[in-house]
Amino acid sequence: MGNASQLSVLVEDERQQRFARHYLYRLGYDAHQIRFVPLPAGRGSGAQWVLDRYADEVRTYRHRSAHAQTALLVAIDADDNTVTHRQRQLRERAERADQDKIAHLIPKWSIETWILCLSGEAVDEDQSYRNRLAIDDLIRASADTFFNWSRPSAVRPAHCTPSLEAAVPEVRRMK
Repeated sequence: MGNASQLSVLVEDERQQRFARHYLYRLGYDAHQIRFVPLPAGRGSGAQWVLDRYADEVRTYRHRSAHAQTALLVAIDADDNTVTHRQRQLRERAERADQDKIAHLIPKWSIETWILCLSGEAVDEDQSYRNRLAIDDLIRASADTFFNWSRPSAVRPAHCTPSLEAAVPEVRRMK
């Protein structure tokens, strides 16, 4: 089965959006197939913004999927919580059925942790890398690496973080 005719993307911030965009392009999506939910304005909690909109996006996904191949990609940082805690928060807002093409990407602390790990750096998921310099320059290459690591026969290196490892079956849900 090919890509969905439309894929909606709900993320916290611009870096997550750029990472998702480059990853989805590698999956073969065109720009017109991807609908990005507008990013939150201001400096409030991006995680809370995603949580507040999640149920509406799931309803929209289900409505569209009744008529066309549709998928939903959600990215939300775990911050200083656990990935399991964020999964529970999403589940409390809307249940996700096994057949739903809804993927949850939940980096521990932030997307910057994944970007550095995917760039070959050994990272500690209990540390925030949000303020590291030159992260933006690594986004495209890290999305390419994530594409390669999430392929069916891929062997991920020993420095792959647990939250990245958990993301692999998530992105496979979109197929």
